[in-house]
Amino acid sequence: MHRPPPLLLAILVACSRYSPLAAQSPASATPGVPSLDSLDLTTRQSIQLACSSEMTQGPVAYGRCLNKQLDALRKAPGIPSLDGLEMTTRQSIQLACSSEMTQGPVAYGRCLNKQLDALRRAPGIPSLDGLDMTTRQSIQLACSSEMTQGPVPYGRCLNKQLDALRRAPGIPSLDGLDMTTRQSIQLACSTEMTQGPVAYGKCLRSQLRSIGIQR
Repeated sequence: MHRPPPLLLAILVACSRYSPLAAQSPASATPGVPSLDSLDLTTRQSIQLACSSEMTQGPVAYGRCLNKQLDALRKAPGIPSLDGLEMTTRQSIQLACSSEMTQGPVAYGRCLNKQLDALRRAPGIPSLDGLDMTTRQSIQLACSSEMTQGPVPYGRCLNKQLDALRRAPGIPSLDGLDMTTRQSIQLACSTEMTQGPVAYGKCLRSQLRSIGIQR
């Protein structure tokens, strides 16, 4: 068997031993993107939203942002569970904290806890289950802005609408009218529909009187 000269063999061994490819670890060259698999869905989504801009700048910038969010999360309580709340209360809290959701789980968790603390000191959201659909929709439309501010302002607005409704006749029925007349009246009162059932009912009765109907 032909053997390479001893000097050439020594050079080959030395080169392989000190080759840059052998000495350099791919993992140490670029930190890359840390895994978020162990996090719950809401926490993961909040971190991803907070780093959405860096996501477009490449894996190094994105990984750096994710690690910053993870480091902050280790020093904070994180995101509280809303599982025990009824759906409307939960949705109102989430809407009130939607901006903080995009800032990461620490900011989002802080906002949720603030909403929960306020809720513990207030009556919360009253039920609208006993109302007919039109009355319920009108109240919800009237309080749509407060819905995005959290369950305490939303509950306060709903209770204000309910109190006003108890002192007023409410919404008259349009059942005996033909479809075109009914639609025309509803369109004429569409603005009042968003102001609550008292304003909406007053507008409907005015329209009905204009065509000779008292209700």
